Amino acid sequence: MPTLMPWTTVEIGDIDLFAPALPSLVVYTWYVDDEPESTITHIWYDDAAGSIRHEVVLTAPVSFEEAVTRAQEEAPKRSVERIHVKHARTARKPKGKAKAKLAAKTGGAASKTTTRRVPKKPAKAGRRKQRA
Repeated sequence: MPTLMPWTTVEIGDIDLFAPALPSLVVYTWYVDDEPESTITHIWYDDAAGSIRHEVVLTAPVSFEEAVTRAQEEAPKRSVERIHVKHARTARKPKGKAKAKLAAKTGGAASKTTTRRVPKKPAKAGRRKQRA
């Protein structure tokens, strides 16, 4: 039975690096319109080519649990002992919290109308003509 490992990244400045233990399967599930989308990717080191290779095994609208089950079935076929997993949660908008935070910051209720600020015209550059 392969070992499930969390998807871990190393942050270097603004860049997140993911370095899986090779060979491995990577299961990643995210949500689009509250519907799951999952991928399973096989990553291994190819000695003959001297490089890291990858192959997408599955891309389907399946749940995280089903994707992990499919990866566990696929692992013995590919001599994989590790499965890296990442499950992105659904992006749900906070209900009412944003208005409460805005009201707390401004010291009053949030305004329902917005006013447009029009910038002033810049002053003319140069000298004025002098009358003789």
